[in-house]
Amino acid sequence: MKKILLLVLVPVMMAILIQCVSVPQRWPAYERRTEDRIFSLQQGIGNGLASGELTPNEAQNLLAKLENIRREYTVLRERRTTAEEWDPLLGRLDDLEREVNRVRAQPSRIDETRIEDRMIVLQRRIDEGIMAGRVTRVQGRDFQLRLDSIRREFLLRIKDRPFTPEERAETSSRLDSLEREINRVW
Repeated sequence: MKKILLLVLVPVMMAILIQCVSVPQRWPAYERRTEDRIFSLQQGIGNGLASGELTPNEAQNLLAKLENIRREYTVLRERRTTAEEWDPLLGRLDDLEREVNRVRAQPSRIDETRIEDRMIVLQRRIDEGIMAGRVTRVQGRDFQLRLDSIRREFLLRIKDRPFTPEERAETSSRLDSLEREINRVW
């Protein structure tokens, strides 16, 4: 009798255990791990933007990808799932982490953007000075030629490679000099 009971009970218990493994359920460990990684990625993107390692466009693209992953995570979290359903989400998180690290490791072009912004401001000041009569046409032409020369060299330098600190300093110094002369005339 005990042998028969044992022979019946063991397969039934095995069937129950197998059913429990494959039945959709909640996965708190996956949820916590995913939440932590999403938070860490968001913080890394924010820090990269603040430090200048990421441009605003790069940060925006990375945050958009993170938001898609967050939506997918919310769907998985709100229903019972199998462990296999979490694998694609975790893979996408791995890919995004690698991309964030790669982009942050590459030299950012944020300094070039600042130099370009300075050139735009100087261009406007030259144009406004000529229009308002504060700068003569001869002075305006001289300022414009100098600004064009700085811009041309700048664009040649950043064409195929990152801007070196020495080149940045030289370009910035030339812009400072031009700006001082424009300020003197104004």
